[in-house]
Amino acid sequence: MNARIPDTFWTTQEELLLFGGACLLGIPAGILFDIWRILRRMWKHPAVLVAVEDVLWILSAGLLLLCYADTFAKGVFRGYYAIGCGIGFVLYECTLGNLLTGFVTGFLRLLGTPVQELCAGFASICRKGAGSFVNSTKKDKKEKEIAQKRLQKPMKWVYNKTRTQKEREHIWQRQND
Repeated sequence: MNARIPDTFWTTQEELLLFGGACLLGIPAGILFDIWRILRRMWKHPAVLVAVEDVLWILSAGLLLLCYADTFAKGVFRGYYAIGCGIGFVLYECTLGNLLTGFVTGFLRLLGTPVQELCAGFASICRKGAGSFVNSTKKDKKEKEIAQKRLQKPMKWVYNKTRTQKEREHIWQRQND
């Protein structure tokens, strides 16, 4: 009768600690989101790529929540973890997120100008190399087309020609007349 019952519940204090931890988990989610924002500010992205980045961020935030639940909550996922993470994310974005994103973007642009000038020669070499690669693939395609023309199937000779059903019926009628 004294069988051990597994611990499947939390006290109110433990649940509040888990909620607070989930709120703190919003900070790394916000930092990850800010990385995407900085990349978007530095380089223009087409709308499709922005959508893909948003989906990747949502998946990574969900993975963060699942890892949190597995590590700290015995693998049990509760809805208030997501709510806490959302609250932490919003608080981070409203306080530090906007400041850090603007600062880091400005710093990278300031740093990027001299780096771009130093790397301009390397970039031109890369462009020339890419151009010769593209031209070589065009030449390969043209050579492949020429080879395909030379290797076409030979034409069927008259004696190899398969007859249609109508032709067979016509020949059979002539033979029986």
